[in-house]
Parts: sequence; structure tokens; C-alpha cells
Amino acid sequence: MTIPFTTIVVTSPLDVALIGALATLPLLLGIWLLLLLRTLTEARRARDAQIRLTLAADLGLRPRELTSLTTNALFKLREKAAFDELTGVLRRAAGISLAEHEIARAQRHRTPLAVAFIDVDGLKEANDRDGHAEGDKLLRGVAQALKDGLRGEDLLLRYGGDEFVCVLPETTARAARAKVRSVQAEADKAGMRFSFGLAELQRSDDVVALLARADRELYDFKAKRGEIVQLPPPGTARKRKQRRASA
Repeated sequence: MTIPFTTIVVTSPLDVALIGALATLPLLLGIWLLLLLRTLTEARRARDAQIRLTLAADLGLRPRELTSLTTNALFKLREKAAFDELTGVLRRAAGISLAEHEIARAQRHRTPLAVAFIDVDGLKEANDRDGHAEGDKLLRGVAQALKDGLRGEDLLLRYGGDEFVCVLPETTARAARAKVRSVQAEADKAGMRFSFGLAELQRSDDVVALLARADRELYDFKAKRGEIVQLPPPGTARKRKQRRASA
């Protein structure tokens, strides 16, 4: 049998089955493409939902507050929230997260890394004497001095009110100390002072242990300089007066 309008001759049931399969092939291909597109769309929606929930958690937003915000808007909000408005450096949470990545990378590649814990000198006095505007100016000045003196790959974050942390990848403690001291000298020329403690990454360190050692060195330095005064136990002054009176 010859199929009309073609030169194809059907001579057996097998030929009929083969022609039927070929005829349905475009339909099957179309169904497969439709299912693939639907699967990819669902996967994209699930990934977008997960990203939005992660961003909401970072920003402290509740799920019901996400309906009015696009994913791009959430990214922009997180980027804005990652930086301290006063000084322009990383906030504590964002900076610590990046520091953890740098620590993990340094430990994985066995490269040095140093952390400097910095405390701005005289901030309380500036606030009390000249007002908070002058204190804010001092913080911005120190932050700018640190940004100018550090490399592009170094991290700078505001850890607390008058505290900053510098993370210096691929840098030994000796090199980091020289770098921070040079920044310290430049800041001093502009009438700004800060103290710092420093620690170099060890193989067993996490970000808490590393920062703790740098903070301990800062504390010890300020204690030796006489800026940290240990208060006497209660009643000590009274006992001294009594001894003087009896003498």
C-alpha cells in the first residue's frame, strides 16, 4: 500500500507501527519540552523563595513583609544594611561573616592571616567636651585613615561604638603590626589616636578565638599604659582612713 501524496510504500504491519511512531514523535517532543520548562520554572521559583527567605532573615524581616519587596530590592536592602552609615565600613555581622570566610580560606591554603583589634582613643572625652557631632567626626576620621592605609583585599569592620577590626589576609603578624603602626602614625598627624592589639591566625583558631587574642593584647597594652584602672575592693578607702586616724 502506498501512502497518499508520498512515495512511501507500506508492506507490513511493522511499517505501519514505525510510521505511527514517527508521526507521534513531534507530539512527544513537545510534551517533553513542556514538562522540562515547567520543572525549570518550579526550580527557579523554589530557589528564589529560598533566597528571599535568607535575605529576610539577614534583614530581620518577617515572611509576610516580603510580599511588597522584589528579590532585587531585598539584595539592595541587605547591601545597604551591611555597611555602617556613619563610617562607611562593614557592620559587625556582615564583617564577621566575611572574616570567617577569609579564615577558612587561609586555613585551607595554609597562608598567614592577621587580625587587628582597634580602639579609638578619646571618643568619650570628645563626646562629653564637644558633643556627639565631634565624636562622630573622630570615628569617621579614624575609619578613613584605616581605609586609606589598608589594601583593597583587607577587611575593615566596625565592631562596636569605638572599636574597629581589620582582617589582613596573607599577612603575618609582623607585617600587619608594621602596617597598622604606619596608619597610626598618619592618624596621629591629623590629631587622631587609636590603640590596637594584634593576633596571627593559628591552625586551631576560629573567628572568636582569633579576635579574643587580639582584644586581649589591646587590653594588656592599655592596662600597661595606665588607661584601664582597676577599682579597689569596696571598703578599702574607708579602712585606709581608719588606719590613718588611729595613727
